[in-house]
Amino acid sequence: MPPIRQEVVIKTIICEIVEECVNRGHSVSETLVGFMVKAVVLNPTNGFDVDHTLSEEDVQRLKQLCLDKLTEESSPGLDTIKMQLYFEMNYALRRK
Repeated sequence: MPPIRQEVVIKTIICEIVEECVNRGHSVSETLVGFMVKAVVLNPTNGFDVDHTLSEEDVQRLKQLCLDKLTEESSPGLDTIKMQLYFEMNYALRRK
């Protein structure tokens, strides 16, 4: 798949996850969802092959895994990720 097509697919997946989170009563940013998508895909225990195009079944499973993680109640892991992203977006540029 050409890189531009991949970007469109990834952006679509991110937007759909954001929308579903909102429908479930959770406000999340595209940045957080993008980070979660990347983390889920790169986690070897989830079984995604980064060298191959995702099938429709893979996309649905990816969305569900991300939704489960993003909508967890009282999740220290999710809170830690949010803090890391906040730091990266607000303070990392000041180091230069």
